[in-house]
Amino acid sequence: IDFIKKEGTQVLFEVHCSAGTYIRTLSHDIGKKLGCCAHMVRLTRTQVGSFDLEHTLTLEALEIAKEDGSLSSKLFPLEEALNFLPVLRVKEEYLESISHGVALSKSYLETFPDRFEPGHYFRVFGDNNKILAVVEPVVTQDTLPSMASEDIVFKPKRVLC
Repeated sequence: IDFIKKEGTQVLFEVHCSAGTYIRTLSHDIGKKLGCCAHMVRLTRTQVGSFDLEHTLTLEALEIAKEDGSLSSKLFPLEEALNFLPVLRVKEEYLESISHGVALSKSYLETFPDRFEPGHYFRVFGDNNKILAVVEPVVTQDTLPSMASEDIVFKPKRVLC
């Protein structure tokens, strides 16, 4: 937490935090520690993942871009927007199945990530270098050695093609 400034009864501070941090709760807890009833007046997310305020547009700017036909030029390509997700390599012969929402068995995978567990997502690319799907593990990497080749390892979270 970095203190920025104080004006009257209001305090401005900056927090660098991970996903899942509740800033409203943090504000309330700070107030309790100070012996007062604090609450949040405004929240500005300055960065989410690799995106910061420099890469944002207002809703008004998006509306104008939609009206003048330039909206697609304002948006990041999906491959760039999801570049924070690791890539899962799938054997070429199973790519079409994935585009139909089929879960990925152990035999579908070309390589295995060093670490994975439910709640962590991976990108799967098609043969055209476009993201085919975002998938989520249903097991951890520790269970992989004891699994049969037909056992499901990843399930599709979103099919994108």
